[in-house]
Amino acid sequence: MIHALWTLFLVAILNGCGGGASSPGSSGESDGTSANDSGVVIDPPAGSPCQRGAFYQIVTKECITLKHPAWGFQGFAMPQTEVTLTECGQSALDTLLQSLPEEGAVVHLPACTLQISETIGLYNNVILEGAGKGKTIITGEGAFSADLLSLRGRNIVVRDLTLDGAGNALGGIVCTNNRGNLLIEKCEIKNLTGSGIYLETAAPQADTQITIRQNSISHTLHGMAIKTRDSAKMLIYSNQLFANREYGLDMSTTSDIEVSGNYMHDNFYAGAKSPIADRIWYYHNTITHNGNEDRENSAGIVYMLSRPEAKIYIEYNDLQNNRGLAYASWNADFSYLLLRENLVAGSHDSNGYTIRATGIDDIDVYGDHGRIWVGEGNEGRIHYH
Repeated sequence: MIHALWTLFLVAILNGCGGGASSPGSSGESDGTSANDSGVVIDPPAGSPCQRGAFYQIVTKECITLKHPAWGFQGFAMPQTEVTLTECGQSALDTLLQSLPEEGAVVHLPACTLQISETIGLYNNVILEGAGKGKTIITGEGAFSADLLSLRGRNIVVRDLTLDGAGNALGGIVCTNNRGNLLIEKCEIKNLTGSGIYLETAAPQADTQITIRQNSISHTLHGMAIKTRDSAKMLIYSNQLFANREYGLDMSTTSDIEVSGNYMHDNFYAGAKSPIADRIWYYHNTITHNGNEDRENSAGIVYMLSRPEAKIYIEYNDLQNNRGLAYASWNADFSYLLLRENLVAGSHDSNGYTIRATGIDDIDVYGDHGRIWVGEGNEGRIHYH
């Protein structure tokens, strides 16, 4: 069945529509959210309790308005062809995918365990949907050690399935020459030697327009590794990223990403890392119990490398009880940090600092964020409100 999401692709462009959901604690103060929001506001995935333009905070179970609801996946013309895999095997799937018309198709996968010996490749204008997490399972055959699913074009949707690397496969959903306009939703991705979702552009490319929502990713290297260059206009919301060997979310060489309503916990180094990233909004996430036992090298959110013009916004997040700092900028120089009404208790280094913010030119602080270290003589960089 084609989900109701696709009916929205015919609507007119909605500039910043919030859909009627409310945002607790929102203020009218300028925090850089006046970026170009022109685009299509897509419906929540089937079964979500939230209205258009809102995300589901999976820990607090609230519907909260996205800051940039028109970013992310923009939809595309509904393919006229629909096909269903009737035999659960690699050969049958390859034959089915090779038969798709150039204008694309909707590909339905049944409830079964599909063991593959070669990476599944998807091209332009393809919608791949399973019967649901834990029902449609794609896994490697034997010691299969490549990527499970490769996105090789533009306008691709992947939803409602499980990708299980069985401890051997490299990546779950991988796109190393990203052409943009992707939607990945309601997938379970686990047991990989590489990252659960890996997206990269080989050269600078603006406005790749990607939405990643309501996925569960665990026991991988990084839950998600995002290396989309320049402006991404990306939405990452309502995902659970846990028990990954390094970071729940690793974003680098990218800009313009909203990270909202996610639950990142029990990742080895940190819930999220943003090296060489700019204009990143962390909004209403729960990022707790991350970090190893070495508190000096652990944190809820980490910014590690320098990008002098970068701006990072961290608002209304639960950053409590990480095995280290709530937020850390290690040897990082960048322009601006906004901290607004985050919960940070139980996250601190051995000196009692909750936030290490050396190398940041200006810091606006709303609410109690505990002890913030900016280096001796740099106290004037912090502006308390």
